[in-house]
Amino acid sequence: MLWKRSLPGIRRVLLVALTAVATAIVLERSATAQTPTPPAAVKPVKSPPPPPVRKFKAVDADNHNLLINKPGLITLVLGTNEDSQDEARAAGKAMYPLQGRPDFLLIVVVDLRDSIATWAPSMAISQMRSNLDEEAIELKPYFLKNGNKNNPRGYCHVVPDFAGTICPQLGWSESSEDLRGILFGADGRELKRWEKLEDMDKLLAEVRGAIQSLDAANLAKAAAAAAKPQGSKLVQPTTPPPPLPPVAATRR
Repeated sequence: MLWKRSLPGIRRVLLVALTAVATAIVLERSATAQTPTPPAAVKPVKSPPPPPVRKFKAVDADNHNLLINKPGLITLVLGTNEDSQDEARAAGKAMYPLQGRPDFLLIVVVDLRDSIATWAPSMAISQMRSNLDEEAIELKPYFLKNGNKNNPRGYCHVVPDFAGTICPQLGWSESSEDLRGILFGADGRELKRWEKLEDMDKLLAEVRGAIQSLDAANLAKAAAAAAKPQGSKLVQPTTPPPPLPPVAATRR
């Protein structure tokens, strides 16, 4: 019959169709396997925050509690003893033109751990106060030039260290016959350290450069704040710091 004669042909057609379907499935799976997987998004690694600023506290010769690395200004700390008194005086005088500025502070730490002064600390402190009284008189013209009408005596800080309560904190574990120094930035962190200070002109240039950078940063912040819309709020203009004296003029 006709349908019996057509059966082989139908089988061939079905076989061809099934073969085509199987081939299409294999090709699709192969194409899917070859498609590259997009890389996973890489999260940016945050840098760890800086360690907290260590605060160095001391008591000066006037029995005032003092934060040595006070934030907001440049602080020069001089470390001296009986062997480096002359160098300490020279460094102090080199800083006279910067005294009275709102962005600078000088602190002198006197290492008396190996001194005979430990036998009579009250006499040593009395002499320090007398010397500071005399120095305040010398500093008055520089304070006025920098726009500071306050008594310089309140800005003169000498820290006597009889028992090693402050020198080791500053990294001076042993006494030295050399004048040493540390420069702290406005964030309270150490900017530079000297184990032997001899060139006072170079020291002055370093301190002056740090003050200049601080003032520039403060003025930039003030300008950015003034540029923002304040609405009805009154914004007081920032008082600019006194101009820094030329390096050549500061050593006269």
